[in-house]
Amino acid sequence: MFKRTLLALALGLAAVAPAHAKPAKADALTRMFTWWNAAFKTPGAYTPAAFRAYFTEDATLTINGAQVATGVEGWAKHFQRIQGNGGIVEIVLPFRKVGQVGDTIYTYHVIRSVRSSVAGCLLAGGYATVRGGKISAVVLSRAPIDASSDPDCAMP
Repeated sequence: MFKRTLLALALGLAAVAPAHAKPAKADALTRMFTWWNAAFKTPGAYTPAAFRAYFTEDATLTINGAQVATGVEGWAKHFQRIQGNGGIVEIVLPFRKVGQVGDTIYTYHVIRSVRSSVAGCLLAGGYATVRGGKISAVVLSRAPIDASSDPDCAMP
């Protein structure tokens, strides 16, 4: 089910983004994930104050249909937990596809990881909404892919 949703999001992005999207080099989602990647490598960097620079106070994170974080406090706790589990997680930038239409940023990207010496890779598709220049919601569908089948899955 999620793979079909992911495929539908990717196809929708491919259809919408080229025709109507603004250039996305400086979009809010890319800026946030650039910070996020660096912060993951820095213990203690995921603080509510740090998330506040990128997110509205009531921002939500929904993954595969389940809301996993609400508000900057919730975002900080969620990612502190992931960071505390050890290993490496990285959002591959630039995104495979990204485009912004109005206050919605559409994305199709890869998430790579290593935990307990095991490489993992996810394909993610979805969108973020922006309010007042900050992200107010991120909604993603993610599905695992074979890390050996995609060059974006290789850790640098």
